[in-house]
Amino acid sequence: MGHSVEQFYKKAEVLHRKALELHRERYRVQGSYDEIICNSLLSDVRALALEIQHGLVDLDIDFGKGENPQ
Repeated sequence: MGHSVEQFYKKAEVLHRKALELHRERYRVQGSYDEIICNSLLSDVRALALEIQHGLVDLDIDFGKGENPQ
């Protein structure tokens, strides 16, 4: 079973938000950053990217209903 286009979009939105968090943490204070947080955010971004790349998207799911139209 695939995800709706809306769910696909939301995953991409979360990926973008995590990538921004990573960028902000890495360059928070020049030369000083929390490497553990950066590595955690990087892992999240990579996992989401794989989900987006390999996840199935069902174009027949009706927007707003979250299920296949009958």
